[in-house]
Amino acid sequence: MTAPVRSSWRRALAVLAAGAAVLVLLAPTGPARAAATAATCTDVSVPVTYAGGSGRIAGTLCVPPGGATSVQLLVHGYSYARYYWDFPYQPETYSYVRRATAAGYATLAIDRLGDGASTRPAGLHLTWDNAAATVHQVVTALRSGDLGTAYDKVILVGHSYGSVTSYRAADRYQDVDALIVTGIAHRADLVRLTTDLVLQSPPAALDPKFRGQGLDPLYVTTRPGTRGLFYNTANADPEVIRVDERLKQTAGLLEIPTAAQYLVNGVSRRTNIPVLTVLGDQDSFFCGLLAAPCASEEGLARFERRFYGPGATVEAALIPAGGHDINLERTAPLAYDRMLAFADRYVGP
Repeated sequence: MTAPVRSSWRRALAVLAAGAAVLVLLAPTGPARAAATAATCTDVSVPVTYAGGSGRIAGTLCVPPGGATSVQLLVHGYSYARYYWDFPYQPETYSYVRRATAAGYATLAIDRLGDGASTRPAGLHLTWDNAAATVHQVVTALRSGDLGTAYDKVILVGHSYGSVTSYRAADRYQDVDALIVTGIAHRADLVRLTTDLVLQSPPAALDPKFRGQGLDPLYVTTRPGTRGLFYNTANADPEVIRVDERLKQTAGLLEIPTAAQYLVNGVSRRTNIPVLTVLGDQDSFFCGLLAAPCASEEGLARFERRFYGPGATVEAALIPAGGHDINLERTAPLAYDRMLAFADRYVGP
């Protein structure tokens, strides 16, 4: 082979090798690529005390690759558990945990006192104040490093009863950097809450799912086949509602009555941090003439602003066609976008 031919072959081989290297760098690498981008999730348990006893709050801590200095503490609503934030069906649509960790935040989704794998005390102890006190102790554990990392920033994120619990915890203990409340406002349609929820929540011991678990009569759950009450069903995948029915948890009969005082007691008057209220514009519990105005985000933000301290920055997001269960409806990604944009703006990952 002559020198010019050998030189041409060398150049051709060099081009082929460079192209192959680029393809290797760009191509998906299966488990190795997934491991590089997926969060590391660990079940954790935080010892807590409350009026009437002591126990533990269970949760799942998810940390993005490389760690994080900010954590979002996720507090579920009435008759749910931590699965609300990391739904096992089509998580690419219905997992806030997945979206938040991809954005660089650690997340801790907990089971509230009396729910899921957390301590189940006598139903008499499932009150608003005890719920807030135990959430506060979880915040303390996150900041102190008891769960492996001492987080500099904590964003408290609630849904429904988890949001009204977050109102109390953020205001009473003043130990979080921002507050995101979903499925809640400072006014509620008590008629709808009573007729559509409270009266549809018989003792859990009568439900086939919980029969034989020794739950006292103050533990309740939603009547079988009624999970649709939390949704704008026109905006929901029927399979999501079926999975939700299978996974549903209990609630405390005293939870809503003890929390109802938030409507008149100025619960957020000392809250002087950034706050985002996220509502579905079809939420029958918290939007409407007897509740909050949901005609525009500006109007909702103005309405909510008067309930907070003078140093609070109050914003609102209305999810089009959204019902009460914002995280489990087809428009969930829209809510995630707004929640994470707010978190980035005021705290950052």
